[in-house]
Amino acid sequence: MTEDILYDPNRDLKLVLKVSSNMCNIDCKYCFEKMKHIRDAFITEQQLENILKKIKNNVVITFHGGEPLLIGKSKMNALLNIVNLYKNKIKSVKIQTNGTLFDDEYAELFFKKYKDLNIEVAISLDGTYEMNKLRVDYKGNNTFDKVIDAYEILDKWGKKAGMLSVISKHSIKYVEDYADLIMQIKNLSFVKINPLFNIENNILTPDSISPMEFSQFIIKFGMIYIERKIYKKIAVEPILSMIQNINGKESKYCNYNKHKCFEFLSIYPNELIGPCDCFSINDFSIDKDTYFLEDSISKNILSNKIIPIKKLLDKCEECDIFEFCVGGCLSQRYYFRNNEALSKEFCDSKKMLFEFAKQLKI
Repeated sequence: MTEDILYDPNRDLKLVLKVSSNMCNIDCKYCFEKMKHIRDAFITEQQLENILKKIKNNVVITFHGGEPLLIGKSKMNALLNIVNLYKNKIKSVKIQTNGTLFDDEYAELFFKKYKDLNIEVAISLDGTYEMNKLRVDYKGNNTFDKVIDAYEILDKWGKKAGMLSVISKHSIKYVEDYADLIMQIKNLSFVKINPLFNIENNILTPDSISPMEFSQFIIKFGMIYIERKIYKKIAVEPILSMIQNINGKESKYCNYNKHKCFEFLSIYPNELIGPCDCFSINDFSIDKDTYFLEDSISKNILSNKIIPIKKLLDKCEECDIFEFCVGGCLSQRYYFRNNEALSKEFCDSKKMLFEFAKQLKI
């Protein structure tokens, strides 16, 4: 059961291409990527093709980083050309960007030259200008205005884009402002709200929020989301998954479904491979000792280094709300594992969300 949740070899693989390694053109104060010991490099066309050749199943590709647009238009074009050669096995192509480098030339590349790939874009924005103040460039300037410019360029091209937000300690009080912003950006395709749970020396960093604080934010936002009928415009995670799970429908969001960490492969330059990039590649690199990637993953799932993650899931399967929570984000719990109080609070916060979600049962 545990192995099936961590990885199902019969499902499509989701490749997170760290095309620029962890290099980035901005200096977010909470960036988890900075903590990874990865040398600066770009994924080459040959490396990408080598990976795609070794995959049996269909794949979903996300260009990621660091900042993927940092590689420049010429290199991006070359990588997309390789993707186009394998489009029969590629179900979708996504770009996860901070938005600050996006311009009409990138739009023309994505939506005109590679129109047939149906490229989807998602942008990192933590909310309003004030909520976004930890996302700054190397001069300390808030990236908010440049991100809004990126949404406007996309709108000009007739394209919608997702929004990924990280909620930090100082953002908690801005729930209503966050809802206002979602209504103001007219070309949003989805919103995903994530907590800032950075850990140093087994405790949360000063800018991080606690699990209970995050659940309280989600509940307050959820009430506004329903009261203002924002759901008619846009799907917001984790609200959508909470509604789905409480009503017996399967969520597509890994935090709330039974298809987790090793279904998402992070591909770094030099073909270094790990699970979901919320884990450090330094902790969970995947040994490529078989030709096909799917076989390598299946073999790695049985290795001793995965035991700590399995123990987390084993504990979850005994819980009364397992079918609702499904273990949550296992990377968060993995980095909480040496702080008993924080681990307990994580579970208690999920129970709080469960009680709220019961009100959404149809």
